[in-house]
Amino acid sequence: MAYATVADVESRLGRTLTAEEAQRFPGLLEEASVLVEGHCGRVFDPVPTAVRVVVSKTIAQALTAPRSVEGVSSEQLVAGPFSRQYSFTGEGQSVWLGASAKRMLRPFTVAVVSVGLLSDRSVV
Repeated sequence: MAYATVADVESRLGRTLTAEEAQRFPGLLEEASVLVEGHCGRVFDPVPTAVRVVVSKTIAQALTAPRSVEGVSSEQLVAGPFSRQYSFTGEGQSVWLGASAKRMLRPFTVAVVSVGLLSDRSVV
């Protein structure tokens, strides 16, 4: 099941996809969907609105990210005194989940923790 459509991504971008972006869309959709499923620990059917928003936003970010250097999530240029700065996604991946996306997915994340309770005193 698709977690986002071309129309969802276009609404995030505020424009229609170019021919190159439309060609990249299916692969990015698959990557973003697998990333969200891995983060949440489950498959969604039906797809909640928050999941659709996160997946379409993630694809839009990947489509607009600078492609000059592999793994770059943002690039900053400063005119004086001539500086250039890159922020990397960490693993050279084309899609990633930022802090705001993780917050949106928090209600859908499987979070089970088991803590064993032991005493530091020995039982006699």
